[in-house]
Amino acid sequence: MGSQSQATAQHDTTDAPSRLPRMRRPGAAEISAPSAAGDTAAGRASRSNRLDHLARELHAAGRQGRTSSWLAQRLGVSARTVKRDVIALQQAGVPIRASSGPQGGYVIDQTGQRSLTLTPDEALAIVIGLQSVPDQPYAAAASSAAAKVLRAVATDRRADVTAVADRIWIRPGEPVPPHDDTVRTALTDAIRDHRVVLLDYAPADGPALTEQVEPLGFAHSRGAWFVLAWSRETDTGRWFQLDHVTAAQATHETFQPRDVREIFRPGPAGSE
Repeated sequence: MGSQSQATAQHDTTDAPSRLPRMRRPGAAEISAPSAAGDTAAGRASRSNRLDHLARELHAAGRQGRTSSWLAQRLGVSARTVKRDVIALQQAGVPIRASSGPQGGYVIDQTGQRSLTLTPDEALAIVIGLQSVPDQPYAAAASSAAAKVLRAVATDRRADVTAVADRIWIRPGEPVPPHDDTVRTALTDAIRDHRVVLLDYAPADGPALTEQVEPLGFAHSRGAWFVLAWSRETDTGRWFQLDHVTAAQATHETFQPRDVREIFRPGPAGSE
């Protein structure tokens, strides 16, 4: 890969300021019925925040559940979008099932859940951490985890968590470029199984290319997500911006794990 598309092990590894988005959570008084102000704010929220909001609304509804139309109005989106978001949460492990009735709806199945007890402060710390980078590659999983964390707080203390969370704001940075979840899933599996991947890459400042790489991990730097990989073309560690990866196909070939921290040690500012 030429210099115009190259991202070496030393490139872009200097410390960058954290880009943390604002977290917006519904207070206890907001979950009884839809409100126009809440709908407007939710409609502007990122999809990850909306997934978190949806999971918490269903949890707060308990066995009663919520209809699709109620959730659509609450979140400021269409019923079709609600359905897609529910599917995303189900795939992330949230036990949501469709409820019967004239309008239909969704319920979180709380049977068979393992018991975990957290204090309000412990739950708040975890939820804030999960929501600090809402556009991360595992945003849907983070949203479902946040809902599970809330369920681990005693029922009579959950309002304490939402009351404080509603008053914690994290300054937003630039929006993170969207990436293909199919690509992210394939790379995650390859990282776990140590499989060589054929990576199709379309850098913003150079021609598209295909490389045979050994994916080693993910990194977030300067407002974007990257996959860290050992390039067999250049025999060096490379940073590939995740939203520029157009396809990732795992091969049957495996590789020996490498020391990621040694390969991708931060170099001096401006080094290539």
